[in-house]
Amino acid sequence: MGLKEDILRNLNKRASSFEEVKKTFPYENLADILLHLEDQQLVKNEEGIWSITEKGKKKLEKGKTRVYNVLVVPAICFFLLSAYFYMGYTGVQEENTQLLQEKAEIEAQLSDTEKEKTDADAEYNAQLSQLDTEKDKTSQLNASYTGTEASLNPLQEELDYLICMEQCTPDHFVTVDNAYVKAKVDELIVGLTSLKQKQMAVYEFVRDEIEYDESSFRSGRLDFWEYPETILRRGKGHFEDKFILLLTMLRMAGTPSEHVRFVAAEVNGNDGWGWIEAYDGTTWWVLDPFEEYTFTDNPKEKFYKEYRVVVLWWFNDEEYKEGD
Repeated sequence: MGLKEDILRNLNKRASSFEEVKKTFPYENLADILLHLEDQQLVKNEEGIWSITEKGKKKLEKGKTRVYNVLVVPAICFFLLSAYFYMGYTGVQEENTQLLQEKAEIEAQLSDTEKEKTDADAEYNAQLSQLDTEKDKTSQLNASYTGTEASLNPLQEELDYLICMEQCTPDHFVTVDNAYVKAKVDELIVGLTSLKQKQMAVYEFVRDEIEYDESSFRSGRLDFWEYPETILRRGKGHFEDKFILLLTMLRMAGTPSEHVRFVAAEVNGNDGWGWIEAYDGTTWWVLDPFEEYTFTDNPKEKFYKEYRVVVLWWFNDEEYKEGD
């Protein structure tokens, strides 16, 4: 995860001997990490000098924009993230303006429809007193009233949806009762018997089949979370989209809520980290649903010993909590 990328960045600046790398990254397993990176053709060793490969440089470029702290905790995080995303995505302001315009138009339509409903109610009540002589007109007003009521409901639902995308905490988006996502999970785990097999099946699906696309989020709100069905139908998403979909599918595959959660944390003083923690019945795992990782890469116990981890906040479908 972060350590491997830090080593690649260091070697991208200049080639170094093992001793020079060791000074910068004094870890006992540094040699194993370098060999692992060499197996992945991300670095190479020529006559004792370690240097980054072209594939390693591309890997750095691909992962450069990863940001994990997507929910505003203190106010300073909001401003740092706002500046980061402004520099990384030059079109976000235009998309944000469009979203706000759509919201304003829906609110205007809702206001007009509510006025129409009020007018229809008033006319309806006035005509009730003339029921005996104006039955035909009353029937027409009943139809108008019903049509106005029907048109109001979808507008209100759409407005509620947009408001929630701006204001709801991320646990709201873990929709474990969604039939569309559940059907995909059932397809993935058919014939599998153990919980771990099912967990690995949905993990590999999100890792391999949901394309990482840093431009496919919808701007105009601070948390950037979206519903799992939207992400699954689209087939791609930003890093937080892959996390929310994996969390939801792990729950649907049979993982109890107390055995899976999304974690945002500070690691070795860096507060831009996020991952999924899941328990398979015997072991807790730290999961990243991206192509360079596997399900069993990071046992939680080992990860928490190797790094200085401070949990900032976490959530699943039943709880959102700041701190551990």
